[in-house]
Amino acid sequence: MRKLIMEMNVASMSFMTDSPTKRPTMRPTISPTPAPSGKPSKSPTMEPTMEPTGMPSVSTQPTQTDCDNPGTCQNRLREQIYQVSERVGTVPTLDDPNSPQSKAGDWIIEECDASVPIDPCTESQILLNEQRYALAVMYFSLGGDEWNAGANPKLEDDAPVGTWLSGLNYCDWGSEVSGTGGSYKQLVCDEFGNVLNLNLQSNNMVGEIPPEIGVLVYMTSYISFFNAQTGPIPTSLGLITQLQTFDVESNNMNGPLFQSDYVGGPNGLKNVVNWRSSLNNFDGTIPAEIGEWTKIQNLWFADNQLAGTIPTEIGNLENMGAFLFYKNQIKGTIPTEIGNMNVLTWIDMEDNEIVGTIPESFYTNLDLEEVILKSNAISGSLSPSIGDLTRVATFWASFNQISGEIPTQFGKLLNIEELELQYNRLTGTLPSEFGNMESIEFLSTEFNGITGPIPPQLFSVNLAAMRILYLNNNELTGPVPENYGTSPRLKDLWLNDNQLTGTLPIIAEGEFLFLGKFSPLKFEKRDHV
Repeated sequence: MRKLIMEMNVASMSFMTDSPTKRPTMRPTISPTPAPSGKPSKSPTMEPTMEPTGMPSVSTQPTQTDCDNPGTCQNRLREQIYQVSERVGTVPTLDDPNSPQSKAGDWIIEECDASVPIDPCTESQILLNEQRYALAVMYFSLGGDEWNAGANPKLEDDAPVGTWLSGLNYCDWGSEVSGTGGSYKQLVCDEFGNVLNLNLQSNNMVGEIPPEIGVLVYMTSYISFFNAQTGPIPTSLGLITQLQTFDVESNNMNGPLFQSDYVGGPNGLKNVVNWRSSLNNFDGTIPAEIGEWTKIQNLWFADNQLAGTIPTEIGNLENMGAFLFYKNQIKGTIPTEIGNMNVLTWIDMEDNEIVGTIPESFYTNLDLEEVILKSNAISGSLSPSIGDLTRVATFWASFNQISGEIPTQFGKLLNIEELELQYNRLTGTLPSEFGNMESIEFLSTEFNGITGPIPPQLFSVNLAAMRILYLNNNELTGPVPENYGTSPRLKDLWLNDNQLTGTLPIIAEGEFLFLGKFSPLKFEKRDHV
């Protein structure tokens, strides 16, 4: 491809394409998949292949070209490659023989002489040739020779089905892969040869996603988590207007996460349902234009380097189910508009720099199941409205500056399994209503200023699931409840560094069968659980 531009000057220019017709709109059917969070990671499920809903956008009428002339195929393909490069801004790379673009161009032009269905003389083939070229650039850019599945280091035309850069139709390049969530195909096309899905997860990919990804204008899903991709997200992503799922979690990518070329404005992505970019090195801020992603259900960018504040426009995302941005540098307050997320089930903002109080509107998200607010600088008190979140299984608000008394309404949370309130400024007494939390497994109120007696309800047989109870380093008074040994599964019990009096009740035979750590009187250094 080094002489591509020079050769373009002598190539026939009568092969320019007509303006494309309107592209069909894809019907979203993708369901969200789990990914890393503050809790143990779950195995990702696979998303269904999109079905075509329209006809191809290119004409089936041939151009007026003498296709019998020698070199017509090569010259026409050179024109197409040059036009693609102009569109995505990679023309300079064509002069570098070692660039992915140049390697892909050399390969696809050489295919003109092979028994491969490349016809550069019909308009119906133009978009297909462009997609073939774009996929080839991705192969060379992302270290395709070392991929776990689909590698073709010798560029063999007669390689088996599933091998990339073979003589087969590119829709047959993607390997069939068996994963923890079931089998999936790396590359899926519609009946017209348009690329719909790329799933290259856990495939030993190294390198940058090339701008040529923007040529795959029909693509609805790009999945490449658990790889070693580097560099920024190409701005050409905004050309893929039907994109619904973009999943690049657990890579080494960097640069601004939310760029104006694909977030907001007339050219921004409008159909995104799942955006998963956690566990990378992205930076930048959350733009107000994020509020235009009104179809989004999963917005994950945890464990990156984003700064700034949460824009109030986040309240426009009424279809949001999971909002995960833990381990960033987000500042400011929790906007009241967050209460507009009527179907929000999972929010995780751990380890940021959030200040201010939890807005009352937060408690109107009645579908919440996972609430993780720990390790910020949140202040104010916990609202009695906490009792309205009856589906909550996890509520972590530890390592903040929350003050006031613990609402008795926690007793309404019959599904709660983990309640972390430690390392705050809580006062008042421990609610006896804690004894109603029949699903509780982990309860910690350590390192606060809580006074009064230990409610015997905390050791009730009603709390049969309780494994860990940390009440240490408060100002609790009175004796240890007589029934403290009746918790059937209690493993850790920490009562030290309080003002408890009296003697420890006798432990009857058959009690505390699983107790491993018991600290009734003195402080013992331990790792936080």
